Amino acid sequence: MKKLNGTPSERADIIHQAAMLYLASNIPIDYGTGEKYTMVEVHMLKYIIDNPGKTVTDLSFEWDRTKAAISLMLKNMEQKNLIRHQPSQENHKKQLYFATEKGLTLNEAHRKYDDEVFGKTLEFLRETCSEEDIATCFDVLREFINARRRKHYQAK
Repeated sequence: MKKLNGTPSERADIIHQAAMLYLASNIPIDYGTGEKYTMVEVHMLKYIIDNPGKTVTDLSFEWDRTKAAISLMLKNMEQKNLIRHQPSQENHKKQLYFATEKGLTLNEAHRKYDDEVFGKTLEFLRETCSEEDIATCFDVLREFINARRRKHYQAK
């Protein structure tokens, strides 16, 4: 595999291209449940399942979106019966979000879908990259996310 020693702007361009390619695939699809959902919906659902009881403010911070954008997404997901909310016991103005049974079913179907579809992408990567390279890539991406969040929120 060719190593990249580019400038920060050249490296930023690679990240941007990868993000745009990933986002371009955000067409609603059937993950195996008979209904179509967007990638953003299923990944937000997974996040809520992995982190139950989050508020709009929490999700806004963690997803780097406005509260209005998160509220709209959650409203749409509630209308699809994927999530539900309930008031916090400490502050009834705060709403806590949880998955419904339908949401749990979709999450399981989505996990299986990603295992299969993303598994094929990993197979292509293995043609030119070692397992160590692939693992390092994902480790670096995780740290990239953390660094971007730290930079972004220290500036506020």
